[in-house]
Amino acid sequence: MPFIHYRVSTIGIQLEETLKELLIQNVIDIDLVEIIKNEFDKAIASVLKKKVKDKPGMRGKLKHYQNCDNAWMFYVIDPEIRVSNYSLPVRINGPLKVLACESKVLTANFKNKMYKKNKKYLNEV
Repeated sequence: MPFIHYRVSTIGIQLEETLKELLIQNVIDIDLVEIIKNEFDKAIASVLKKKVKDKPGMRGKLKHYQNCDNAWMFYVIDPEIRVSNYSLPVRINGPLKVLACESKVLTANFKNKMYKKNKKYLNEV
């Protein structure tokens, strides 16, 4: 299963609304919607990997963490985030949930899913 956490970003929500409108107006079909969403996930991961140069640092109290299918989730209370050593820290009141995953896992899961889908289609023909 590919990671779809980019879809809850501002641009992801807007894409979802636009696709829903196009689907209601019968401009596109449901299969194309899924293809667009998957391409969006891959494109966002690729752009972030290429364009983001600064690595943020975070301090806070780690309340809970877990690992599921090579995706780490950290729950941090009262985090303080710095983008670089020279920037002012940003304090967030309350808990913060951080999701971290390897881009290799995203690509491998997507290719595996597409292979299974194509193999199933070839067996039906």
